[in-house]
Amino acid sequence: MRLARLSVALVAGLLTAIVACGSPPAANHPAKGAGTAPSSASSSPPNAPSALPPAPARAESRPAGGRACGELDCRAFDTPRQAFEEVLRNAPRVIAMGEAHAQKAAPGVESATSRFARELLPALAPRTKGIVIELLAPDHRCEQHEEQAVAERTKPVTEPQRETNQSEFVALGFAAKKLGIRAEPLIPTCDELNTVLHADNDVSALLELIANITVRETFDFLDHQNPEAALAIYGGLLHNDLTPKAGQEAWSFGPRIRDHAHGSYVELDLIVPELIRNEPPWTELPWFSHYDPARAMGQTLLYRTGPSSFVLIFPRTEARANSKATP
Repeated sequence: MRLARLSVALVAGLLTAIVACGSPPAANHPAKGAGTAPSSASSSPPNAPSALPPAPARAESRPAGGRACGELDCRAFDTPRQAFEEVLRNAPRVIAMGEAHAQKAAPGVESATSRFARELLPALAPRTKGIVIELLAPDHRCEQHEEQAVAERTKPVTEPQRETNQSEFVALGFAAKKLGIRAEPLIPTCDELNTVLHADNDVSALLELIANITVRETFDFLDHQNPEAALAIYGGLLHNDLTPKAGQEAWSFGPRIRDHAHGSYVELDLIVPELIRNEPPWTELPWFSHYDPARAMGQTLLYRTGPSSFVLIFPRTEARANSKATP
């Protein structure tokens, strides 16, 4: 398992999938980068109904599970596992999970990565044979130079991220292995890292590189595995988009993998409710104006935002204490 050989600099450093969900500095980078949620170039005011796409019609013949919880094809479930199984019930060949990464300033609640590994990952076994995890693991011949150089240049993007994000991605790989699911990080070549170093916009180049390597590894799996074997992808919620915003198409692997999988592809965004804020970029997401935390009442909400696109919002949890209680 190649996750076992990740360098200390990689695990403790900056070259990981967190750049897929962190907000680049506005003066130097595109509007939609990788922060707690994807941003948008839209100028529509928060919660503007005109900015919302029409609710898609369901393609399945069977009735949906869960209970209706409002507009935009929303269903409520008692547990995240029940909602996840609803997403899986048509047995997609590829299911691509995207999360909004936890920030240092965010409430001390369990991350989406940890919740996925504990509550949802077991539902993927035994049909799912592999999982591609958005951790960059460069070849050992170049990681001492290119890896550290790229990490240094992207430090302004990754510094706001919670320090445990990277280690939780590594832990996810080992949790998958215990379930018999082969976990693979992203393996860029030295030439690919050099391309990022010499790009005019290093963050944009790195986002494109992450998408391209994911495509490469996914195509290899689909072309050489039994057609009944499914593949999972886990990373930031920018790259799995089936309908990326104009100018950001190169950052998403969704359309390319969907076509290669003959349409058997599902996009699922995983959201921790305590991270949601009533401000951009959250207010620009298609499900935001339909989300009512008071109505959730400890349930898991599942929004369908496209024929093969879903958003799963976990139940709220008690915030963890950031310091010891005063006696």
